[in-house]
Amino acid sequence: MRHFPFIAVFIAVMLLPAAQAWGQSTSTGPGARPEILNAIPPDSYYPPPPPTTHLLGGEVGEWRKSLSKKGVDILLDDWSEFAGNISGGTRKAQDFAGQVAIEVDFDWEKILNIPDFTTTITAVQRHGRRLSTDALQDGVVNPQQIYGGGGNVLIHLVYFYAQKKWLHERIILTAGRYAPGPDFDSSPLQCLVMGQATCSQPRATTLTDGYSSWPGTVWSMVLRVRPTKPTYITLGAYETSPLKGGTAGTDWGGDHITGATLAIGGGYEPVFGAHKLNGHYKIGMLWDTSRHAYNEVDTDAPTRWRHGQMISYIAFDQMLMRNGQYSDSGLIILGGYTHVTSGISVISDQAYVGIEDVGQFAGRPRDALGLTWSALRYGPNIKSIWQPEHGAILLDPLAPDRPLLASRESIFDATYNVHVGEGIDIAPDFQYFWRPGGSGRVKNAAILGINAHVTL
Repeated sequence: MRHFPFIAVFIAVMLLPAAQAWGQSTSTGPGARPEILNAIPPDSYYPPPPPTTHLLGGEVGEWRKSLSKKGVDILLDDWSEFAGNISGGTRKAQDFAGQVAIEVDFDWEKILNIPDFTTTITAVQRHGRRLSTDALQDGVVNPQQIYGGGGNVLIHLVYFYAQKKWLHERIILTAGRYAPGPDFDSSPLQCLVMGQATCSQPRATTLTDGYSSWPGTVWSMVLRVRPTKPTYITLGAYETSPLKGGTAGTDWGGDHITGATLAIGGGYEPVFGAHKLNGHYKIGMLWDTSRHAYNEVDTDAPTRWRHGQMISYIAFDQMLMRNGQYSDSGLIILGGYTHVTSGISVISDQAYVGIEDVGQFAGRPRDALGLTWSALRYGPNIKSIWQPEHGAILLDPLAPDRPLLASRESIFDATYNVHVGEGIDIAPDFQYFWRPGGSGRVKNAAILGINAHVTL
């Protein structure tokens, strides 16, 4: 209960504006990313982001606008993903996974005349199954990006934080239940495709105790500073917790805190030429002070421990040709590389490349084509999910008791997002897994799926 005074004050601050602005308030919100993620530099020449469209208009829309004028913004969306294994793997199967998300943002300048100060609370309901474990014997990369982080759960608290800005958004401080995910080794462009390999950060990072991402959060404090319009430096301090909030997102007990994670990152976000071709170039590292066990799979080997785990990364995306007015409307190439301390990591290395073409057809400004390829290398001594039925004697005659290990895996993902109408997007998706689960004993698998997103 050591967090109780802070939590009590934070809850009071969060709930006050709802009572003052409307008398009551329940919230809505998608798996939306915090606004500082790849934020447009203040006073820059970046084109504006696309406006948020909602399926529900009429009286609901007018109610939302009225509430927003009072300082309370409400978002609600439904995210559904279907994926089926049509060949390879261990069996043919199909699974559905879904998420309903609700978010409330409070603008304290409108509520109490506190300039550039906001608070956010977000929760989700998740349901479904993982095709990766049902048909691919893969416990690392799931074709459905939204399943996990609590699995089937009635309600899971995600974000619960406050944010203050100074000097026309050149300095931004975020504190509360937050995560490294929005600010380090991450990009919203990586979530155009449906698979989990890169959304919205490489899978190598999210498998560590010190890195949390949607919907897992920890107590955090993050400072982002822009010395110039196109450059930024980000510093973060986070609790390290393997639970990352637990099933409901409310397990904040000190017994589960194993250390602290310190992060530093920087980026350069230029705009080239008369057509304003956007680019994002970033580099950074995170250091988890926790005590980690080495991945020893031999039953007679003594357990070895190491203090500290490092995540280092470099990533970029660059628009090559502009198609429209929005910041991501164009032909974009992207790529990155992440390394995690070997010996105590599930995935020690991951590299990815991709290409996206947003608004390539006249009259279809929000349609988008996405292609990505990702290669993963497992840490040493990671036991694969699939194991031989009669022992491992055929694998290594000199070590007959040694289980089958995972080594490497690659995934290709292709999607086309169709913006059907106000608040509705549907994206057919194809994925191909080489060496599912990393063992080399499970057949390469072809996955067909569909990703549907409705913003209410």
